[in-house]
Amino acid sequence: MAEKGSDLLYDFCCNVCEEKNVNKEAMFYCQKCSKGLCEDCEGLHKMFYSLHIAYEKGEIDKWPATTKSFDDLQFCQHHSDRLIEMFCEDHGKLCCALCLFHEHRPCVKLVLITEKTQAVYDAGDFHQISASINDAQQKLETAIDDTQEFLKELQDSYEKASEEIKGLRQKINDILDELERKTVHSLDNMLQKLKHSLQSNEKKCFKATDGFKKISDAINKVKKDPKDLSFIAYQKALEMVSQAENLLKTLIVHRGSVVTFNSNPSIYGTLSGFSSLGNIECAEIQPEKSKHRILEFTTKSLYNIRIASDTSQWDIRGICELPGGDILIADRKNKRVKLIDAMYKVVAHLDMPTLLWDMCSISPTEVAVTVSSWRNTKTVQFLKVNNRQIVKQRVLKFPHHCNGISRYKEHLFISSFTALYKYTMDGQLVKKIYQDTSYTYSVYKCAVSPDGSRLYVTNYSLNKLLILSMDGTVLSSLDDPALRGPTGIHVSETGLMLICGTESNNVVQVDDDGGVVTLASEEDGLFRPESVYYSASTGRLIVGNQNKNILVAENACCW
Repeated sequence: MAEKGSDLLYDFCCNVCEEKNVNKEAMFYCQKCSKGLCEDCEGLHKMFYSLHIAYEKGEIDKWPATTKSFDDLQFCQHHSDRLIEMFCEDHGKLCCALCLFHEHRPCVKLVLITEKTQAVYDAGDFHQISASINDAQQKLETAIDDTQEFLKELQDSYEKASEEIKGLRQKINDILDELERKTVHSLDNMLQKLKHSLQSNEKKCFKATDGFKKISDAINKVKKDPKDLSFIAYQKALEMVSQAENLLKTLIVHRGSVVTFNSNPSIYGTLSGFSSLGNIECAEIQPEKSKHRILEFTTKSLYNIRIASDTSQWDIRGICELPGGDILIADRKNKRVKLIDAMYKVVAHLDMPTLLWDMCSISPTEVAVTVSSWRNTKTVQFLKVNNRQIVKQRVLKFPHHCNGISRYKEHLFISSFTALYKYTMDGQLVKKIYQDTSYTYSVYKCAVSPDGSRLYVTNYSLNKLLILSMDGTVLSSLDDPALRGPTGIHVSETGLMLICGTESNNVVQVDDDGGVVTLASEEDGLFRPESVYYSASTGRLIVGNQNKNILVAENACCW
């Protein structure tokens, strides 16, 4: 309990206690009484004034404006118990009597506060300071938002670099595994060769021993009954002895043979000579160049992503690339997410309860997948890749179908075939941005520009691309004969826009002037494509078809 003469300062004091010269903090305020009340006085107030409402601190808007900040203005920043009395124009400092005595005695331009106040009012500066404060506050708030975004980008870059390090380590491991396999294979071959030689000589020894036994029996019989056979037995015995001696010489050569391993000294020497797997640098984010960047690829290949347990036709609806070069794909009809390595082999998969529609990146190792049925399930499933395993994270439920998905900063954009919604990362609806119920697939999939100023929506029903402002206003649209049945859309980190033409069996790039250029077509093996992903860091274009193959176009160049 605060006592009389307490030095504690409160924004609001209990006015009842204050009349008794007791300093206590007001926890309630009664507008009818115009008094602040501590907890003890509020209890008495409730007894005597049952119809009065005492507002708590949580309803601070019902309280009067505090005078504490106003009172604090009068006191010196360095000597809190002293009033500000002078202004030193030599130093541009507010001064109390102690400041004047200790620090500003030699100063010439010392002016009373009352004089400076009148001068400020006469010049009109006082009325302009609020605008300057508001401008500075807005700039600071923008700086805070930018700093928070930079911190997130920094953390994302760290996680991306960490995954790239792990990816490089995995590639080195793969190379060492292959070298080990070849070396062990050579070791096995050497062992089998030497064992075969020794075992062959062993058989020859057994055979020679058996031959000597037989010839010895024959010679003993000839001695008892000498005939012309004695010479024949003698000669054969000589031949057998000669063969045995040659065999023994061979045995001497191979008897002490063992296999040894002599390591390649350059491998250890090279690896031990490195201080790290690479250089860690601080790179400034470069402004993107946006004009006339048309992609062109020198190689295009098809890769089979079927696995033995697939039970349905394939329909790849979402693609994301991980920092180490692995790829995640959403196989809609087989209801599973697949992890594909740099050799385009499926190394892991995770089954989902129902159909998959789209996928977007959340962090270097995390993605969000729209998992939605026509009846009950309407969700977004977050997944994380850890040590080449796909792990389920949290799941968000929605009241509408979830088809397309995209992320910008701390918000998700989800399309439902007829509407586009903006949500927080924890699934709270911010607003319905755009709606068109005139056709079944008028809001098919969506993407966000890298600077967050534009939204892009594919209208499958009318063969159009819509460009929206962030509040849902249609700014423009694109309708080109080369693009029929637009579905999957991807905007790269550098601003390149790629769209799948499901009915035209192609993937096109939309340039900054609204032109359309075909990057891949049916001739390259595309069949009703619905997902596309381009990585500026690897220069790789990946397209998902409604069959067992993905198209990979590599070695991109821009013109």
